[in-house]
Amino acid sequence: MEKKLISYETLYVINGNLSEEEMKEIVAKFSALVSDNGTLESVDEWGKRRLAYPINYIPEGYYVLVSYKSEPSFPREFERVLGITDGIIRSMTTKKIEGAPAPAVAPAVAAEEAVAEEAKTEDAPATEEVPAVEDAPAVEATESTASEE
Repeated sequence: MEKKLISYETLYVINGNLSEEEMKEIVAKFSALVSDNGTLESVDEWGKRRLAYPINYIPEGYYVLVSYKSEPSFPREFERVLGITDGIIRSMTTKKIEGAPAPAVAPAVAAEEAVAEEAKTEDAPATEEVPAVEDAPAVEATESTASEE
């Protein structure tokens, strides 16, 4: 039976208080784990960044994004190992949608559409302002009671 490989991305945050060597060891450990259980596509180290809020009194974290293909059972095990590893403060795995544009392409497309839209509005003739609608007269509300019915 043929193994079905699915594309995944896992983002994990390493404790920012660790040394550079310890961070590199953790990245190498998880890269090897992914390689052993699937096909490692890329490891993107975003570096040390300030967290939106402290997690366990830790203000900074080292972000790593791993893209890989594996069998559907592996991401659950990968998340479990991330969860029990000292030094990992958060992790999240998502399934990539096949055929979706890469994130770097999407903002470029949106920018091109905005430029095209702006060009259309510059070429369009000026329109007159529409006067504001006057307030409609208030309608009296009538109350009905059970005795009237």
